[in-house]
Parts: sequence; C-alpha cells; structure tokens
Amino acid sequence: MAAPPDVLSTSIDAIRSSQARQRPIVMVTCAADGLPWVCVPDCGELRVIEDRYLRVAIWPDDPAVDDLERGEPVLLIVTGPPDVHLIRAKARRLTDAAMVWAHYDLTITSARTADRGTTPYLDARTEALNSTVPR
Repeated sequence: MAAPPDVLSTSIDAIRSSQARQRPIVMVTCAADGLPWVCVPDCGELRVIEDRYLRVAIWPDDPAVDDLERGEPVLLIVTGPPDVHLIRAKARRLTDAAMVWAHYDLTITSARTADRGTTPYLDARTEALNSTVPR
C-alpha cells in the first residue's frame, strides 16, 4: 500500500529534519530467528536520494546486513515532532560501492504517522479477543 503524497512528503521531510538536528533514526529489520534487529545509522549513513528512495550504509558485519541480504523488509522509525513516522521499505544492495560499508538503496513502500495516545486501536481481532475473555 503506497503512502498518499502528503504523508510521504512529510515523512521525507522528517528524515531530513532528523538528520539536520542529529536526532536518531531507528532502522528495524527481522533476524533469521524472527526477532527484530535494531540498527541506528549515524548522520550521513542514511540519505534521501529522491522522494521514494533512500540510501543507507551499514558496517558489513552488522547483523542487519544478513537480514537485508535475505530480502527482509525495513521499518524506519523517524521522530518529526509532533509526529512519529513509520516508513516501510525494500532494500537492494549496491554492488559497486566504493567503500568498505555495505550500501543499500531503500525503496519506500509505505509511510504513515504512528497512532498516538494511550487508547488502543480496536480492530475486529481485538474485539473478538475481548469478547472471549471473562470479566
């Protein structure tokens, strides 16, 4: 599901703003054992290339490289006050990178702002679960 242009634009602006202010951007991948792996690229290691394209450089022995090589999706968590942006992407390794880093192009597949507050979002599964729990 693609992001509406205004949400995508706002998310890209949040990445640029986070980098300019040196606020961390969290990159989450899925390890082979199914658990999430968190990587926090330093400023300069994650760049906006175009509206739907980012580039990330990762140290070659970082476990995130294994995840990306397996084709695992990427989740970027970006704070852009007052919002938190959730950006999903697919990675493609750049084979001719000039440095020792593992370089990947990230193609954004969706972007949205995170739900805020303490009230959980109820969907049909949650409501079904709640109806089976004795009170």
